[in-house]
Amino acid sequence: MAGLSRRLCLAVRPLLASSRSVTCSSVARSWWTPQPVKPLTDIPVRMKGKSKKSHIGKVDESILEGHVNVEVLKKSMQTTVDALEWQFNKSISIRPTVSLLDHVKVLVNDKQKRVKDLAQLSQQKDGFVINCMQDPEMLSIIQDAINKSDLDLDAMVSGKNTLRVPLPKVTGDLRQKLAKMAKEATDKAKFGIRRVRGNGINDSKKLEGVSADDIRSFEKQIDLISKMYIDRVDAILKAKQAELLK
Repeated sequence: MAGLSRRLCLAVRPLLASSRSVTCSSVARSWWTPQPVKPLTDIPVRMKGKSKKSHIGKVDESILEGHVNVEVLKKSMQTTVDALEWQFNKSISIRPTVSLLDHVKVLVNDKQKRVKDLAQLSQQKDGFVINCMQDPEMLSIIQDAINKSDLDLDAMVSGKNTLRVPLPKVTGDLRQKLAKMAKEATDKAKFGIRRVRGNGINDSKKLEGVSADDIRSFEKQIDLISKMYIDRVDAILKAKQAELLK
């Protein structure tokens, strides 16, 4: 029995020694060691699919290097995002600028034109001024187009060749209409992003000296990049609708 006890003591002694070496400070250091931040290309992107395991993908731009100009691709998509943000700030707002009139289409010689292409526009504190001095015949045509639009605007003749458009009152109905316009503008932005995506995929299919598997990998990465930008415009729309409908 004494021999057994001695052997147990000898076996336990190293464990006790190692446990003493683990101090509170060493535990604290390991606990608070900062973790590296993942780069943008490592952010998982949701993909459509039946199983959760199959619809998580990661952007890996290195796969496209030397074959697809990623910077041009991303710049084209970002330009679409920037244009949407500009439109939201300038023309789809409860505090609109004269750019709001860009949503009014005037039919001239069977072609739809914007008001700013037909007259001089300026903004005042309480509304917009439209000067048709260069083409006085456009005065009544522009007035009719503005008043028939769904923007709740009331263009009035205020001079020989001038229209005045007071800023619309902010009503619940106007907010709903602006939110609808924001959704339509976002859909157009998504179409633009998908068009860039399609062009990139078509160009990758024309590459020479690459395998079919490589081309499929290129297509997957281009698709993932486009989804990143579509997610961005969805987030911009969500914030805009919250602003308009609050």
